[in-house]
Amino acid sequence: MGSKRKPFITAKAISEVIIRSGESCDWPSSHIQEIWQLASIHISEDVISASFDHLIGKPGWKSLLHRSSYKVTGTEARCFIRPSDNLSDPIGILSEKIRSLVKREWPWEVEESSHCEWNDFSAALLEALMKQRVASLRLKVKKLEQDLGM
Repeated sequence: MGSKRKPFITAKAISEVIIRSGESCDWPSSHIQEIWQLASIHISEDVISASFDHLIGKPGWKSLLHRSSYKVTGTEARCFIRPSDNLSDPIGILSEKIRSLVKREWPWEVEESSHCEWNDFSAALLEALMKQRVASLRLKVKKLEQDLGM
């Protein structure tokens, strides 16, 4: 059985761990921040929610909350600021989804499959941006480099 102590789920904590995960996957924090900012400007909440639901539906994502990489103090700075004129708040959507799932299902078994990374949420947003043709050239180039293993 998993830990009985619920994880500390805040938008600030999740944004921090997403930046750290992106950097460990060879994505500069400026690229990660650009993905989330473009998503807040160009992608509706429904599309973002569906992208995240697709990831949360995969096996292994719950293991993200059991890894030491998610340990936070609550004093982290929110990395993805949502200006008032943006279409959506992707980090708010993600944190609310995870928070509601933890409230409903915690404690859960630690899943053996841990092929999920926090950076997968950024990748899902980048894919949605590319489908809508609003991703910047530098993000497209970085994605191509990563796909080619460069």
